Amino acid sequence: MENKLKISVVTVSYNAADTIEETIRSVVNQTYDNIEYIIIDGGSTDGTVDIIKKYADRIAYWVSEPDKGMYDALRKGFTRVTGNICCFLNSDDFLYINAFSAVSDFFQDHSEIFWIKGRDVVYNEKSQIIADNIPNVVYNRLLQHGIYISKYRQFIQQESIFWRTELNNLVDWEKFASLKLCGDYYLWLCFSKKVRLHILNTYLGGFRVRAGQLSSNVEDYNSEVKSITEQPNIRDIILSYISKGYYKIFRGGILYHMVGKNVVHNWNSERQRFI
Repeated sequence: MENKLKISVVTVSYNAADTIEETIRSVVNQTYDNIEYIIIDGGSTDGTVDIIKKYADRIAYWVSEPDKGMYDALRKGFTRVTGNICCFLNSDDFLYINAFSAVSDFFQDHSEIFWIKGRDVVYNEKSQIIADNIPNVVYNRLLQHGIYISKYRQFIQQESIFWRTELNNLVDWEKFASLKLCGDYYLWLCFSKKVRLHILNTYLGGFRVRAGQLSSNVEDYNSEVKSITEQPNIRDIILSYISKGYYKIFRGGILYHMVGKNVVHNWNSERQRFI
C-alpha cells in the first residue's frame, strides 16, 4: 500500500528486565514495517537497559534517566512522536504480530474515525491467554462521568487502543504527567470530548496480570479517576447498569452488534476489510 501510515509506539519502563524483551519483540517483529518505536526508561538498574540496547538499531529513540513517574515518562515519549497513529505499551504487555497491519488498514479505510481498540485480551505471567472478550461499547457521557472503573465493573483496556496523532492536541500533558495511576483514563477523557471510541473485533494487544503492578491498586485508581471526572448522577448509574447488563446477555451476538453497529467493526472476509 502506498503512503503507509506511520505507527508510533511509546513504551516506558523501570526495572522490567523480566518482561521487557517480550514487549520489545512484539513491536519490532510486527508484520507491518512503518513503525516508530520510542522507549523511555526511568534509570533501571536490573539489566533492562542491556535488553533495550540489544534492539537499539530497531528503536527510533530511547533514553534511560530518572523521571517523576510512569506518566511523566510517557509525556516525554509522546513529545517525540512523529507518526500518524499512536499507542503506548507497558513494559510487561505485548502486541499481536499483525496488530499494526490491521490498525493501518482500518484507519486507511475509515478516514472519519480517530480512536479505536481491539478485543480485551488478558495474559498470565507465562504469557498464556486467560481471558478474551469483545469489549463493551463505550459511551462518552458515561466515560466523562467516571463510570468505566471497577466500582461499576466496566473497564477500557488500554493495551489495544490506537488513535490518530492529532488527538494529542486535546491533552494537557502537564496534567497527564502529574497523575499517578489513571493517566490512561485521562487520555480517554480528553479524546471523548471530540470523538468516540470504535471497536475492532480482532486481536491487537493484551494485558499481563502479575503481582505488584500499578493497576492492582484499584481503590486509589478509582479515587484518582473521580478527581478528574464529573460526578455521575442517578441517570448515569442506571444507564451504566443497563449497558453492562445488555453486554453480558448479548455479548458477541447479533443484537449486541445491532446496538453497536456504528462503532463495532467486524472483519468481512469477502470484502477483505473491517466494516
